Amino acid sequence: MPPGLTILSALILLAQPVSAEDKPGTSLQRTYLTAPASVTYLQQNWTEQDRQWFYYINQGSKLLPYDVFLHLEQADKTALLRAPENMLRYGFLPGKKSARNPDGLAIGISRAGESMGLTCAACHTQAIRYNNILLHIDGGQAMLDLQLFLQELEASLAATLADQPKLQRLGAGIHGPKVTPDELAALRQQLEMVYEDRRRTNQRDHSNTPYGYTRLDAFGAILNKALLLTQAKGNYNEPNAPASYPYLWDTPQHDYVEWNGSQSNAHVGALARNIGEVIGVFGQMETTPVSFLGLDLGYRSSIAAANLRKIETHISTLQSPLWPDFFPPIDPVAAARGRPLYETYCLRCHQDIDRADPGRLIKVRMSTLDEINTDPLMARNALEHRGKSGLLEGRPRYYVSGEPLAAEAPAIFMLNNLMVGVLKNNPLQSYLAKRDSRRLGHAAVIHPPKYVNGAIIAAGEEVSDRALLAYKARPLNGIWSSAPFLHNGSVPNLYELLLPAAKRSKQFYLGSWEYDPVKVGYVQQAQPGAFLFDTRLPGNSHAGHEYGSGYDGLPALSDADIHALLAYLKTL
Repeated sequence: MPPGLTILSALILLAQPVSAEDKPGTSLQRTYLTAPASVTYLQQNWTEQDRQWFYYINQGSKLLPYDVFLHLEQADKTALLRAPENMLRYGFLPGKKSARNPDGLAIGISRAGESMGLTCAACHTQAIRYNNILLHIDGGQAMLDLQLFLQELEASLAATLADQPKLQRLGAGIHGPKVTPDELAALRQQLEMVYEDRRRTNQRDHSNTPYGYTRLDAFGAILNKALLLTQAKGNYNEPNAPASYPYLWDTPQHDYVEWNGSQSNAHVGALARNIGEVIGVFGQMETTPVSFLGLDLGYRSSIAAANLRKIETHISTLQSPLWPDFFPPIDPVAAARGRPLYETYCLRCHQDIDRADPGRLIKVRMSTLDEINTDPLMARNALEHRGKSGLLEGRPRYYVSGEPLAAEAPAIFMLNNLMVGVLKNNPLQSYLAKRDSRRLGHAAVIHPPKYVNGAIIAAGEEVSDRALLAYKARPLNGIWSSAPFLHNGSVPNLYELLLPAAKRSKQFYLGSWEYDPVKVGYVQQAQPGAFLFDTRLPGNSHAGHEYGSGYDGLPALSDADIHALLAYLKTL
């Protein structure tokens, strides 16, 4: 048993046969039982206090009233929606009661005043299971189906409004057993507003490409929220390019972040990026600028800018996980043979770093769409989704600078205006964010030099179409934990990533925590609740990144080469 191991209660699946009628891209109902299991954490430079802070720190997300969430029942049951065994169906990991989490909510759900919202940890806390040990990885890629959770939240609200006994029980949970008719009437009115908001949001963000576990079209949802805030009718695009939740270690040390390298970490970039994230995950804001004594103070919002800056600083101390000692040992001979292969096939794009170096800085290498040949939809949508600028028409793109917004414009232009407007409403945090960036070693310029296809592009081109129609390659430390692979999660394990695309799985199941240490990814299990990933759907292509397949003049990797390279990658 590994050092520091504790025995906790985990929730595991009660297996049932999968119907032959299950369709690709659907999530099945699951039943869970409590059973003893071992839970452990790896050394990632965080204490238990550090991780609990990260799990529940409020970032300003406001999804629905907190008391309603506490007592809301599932649509077809009297059991609570927030019950751990139910939240686990969506991929939320069970939390424990504490001063920061007095109601024992799942990891990644917090209180923001009188509202319930999501934290960074919801999408960036991972679980891997091996030999009945459940491993939690802080900052890792969550096995989360947020789309399914939001759909079932809407269904629970609708069922409560349609069923008086359900409404009565919800009222009793909030107000006590002697809830009055007036209190119930007020609750119904509140629920109708919340339900309508959820319904419209789910309708706006519906995609014909289901997301499933481990990914979300975050860009699409954020851009749709920006378009909604313009108050122009019918102003949205289908968010049909889901991407994997990226792991967080080393993120503050990167010069550019996001899958398309669209956001610089220099200057106030990190804070602006996180403001955009909260806009997308149910942050509330006003689009009428605040004025005081003739001064323009930007846009008022629920976004907790001070906490966002603290979160970024906190993540800068996080280190990538190392291969656990309760996994099968890494073959040292194979790993030694794998290092030269890594240098030949990987190092030109994926930078070597020291995971524990507090001064580490990472210059990401971008590969254009025609170079890497992976699914282009996420990068294209980020640039090409458009909408009506509505009440933002005529305002500068960057709130205080840039071209005035036309009646119709790229959605990213509206988001730029909103992000900078919130920054202007938080002058102290903006100043401190610049200081934090300099302390990490980033350049003082807003857009530092950027590598695209192995060369520094011309100054001023860092956020051009050419630079953003590309995907980011980051260091591979901790890569063993980050399946499925490619930006859209379309390749189930590292072994298949090193094969020609034609030999990769066209369909595979997601939803199991069970780990395959040979192929380096999750075990594929056709079980109740499993999500069937179909690479033939828009945004889901598993093509590209064929660097082990004779690409660009390199010799194709043999099977022995692949296993040697995998052995080395496990050491990172």
